Amino acid sequence: MYFEYCYKPDFTKFLTAIGKFGGLENFLNEISTIRPKGNDFFVVLNVAAMAACYSPNPDSPYNFDLPFDEETGELREEVWERWLSWDPVHMLPKHLDALRQMKLVFLDCGMRDEFNLQWGARIFAQRLAAAGIAHRHEEFDDGHRNISYRYDVSLPAISEAFSP
Repeated sequence: MYFEYCYKPDFTKFLTAIGKFGGLENFLNEISTIRPKGNDFFVVLNVAAMAACYSPNPDSPYNFDLPFDEETGELREEVWERWLSWDPVHMLPKHLDALRQMKLVFLDCGMRDEFNLQWGARIFAQRLAAAGIAHRHEEFDDGHRNISYRYDVSLPAISEAFSP
């Protein structure tokens, strides 16, 4: 949520890291053999994966459009807008009626999330509250990874919401 904070900060990291792999085409061709798979690898992988999801383009050399120019880093507004059309924070105004009908809107996020998702969750929760939509927003002292222990909170909440 709130792509301005969760994805945009990685654009310049991607641009800096991609040269290490010989460019995006080489990265995509060699992805399975790249070792070690360190932080630069995962930054490039994540931005490419999000581009494949949010801005697919079968006419592009990679089958997706990056939201920035690969040479200069300049934001490509038309592609960035395609990404934002999938951002839950930006989608919220169009889906208020559907959200009001949900049995549970549960937001759960680490306060040290590596993708800055806590900020998007806070914005989303504040906008839900402003719209009078019931929700449950919890934050915990951890990050984005290895947090399956939070299922002890979310799964009972889901079960309770669907109990007769």
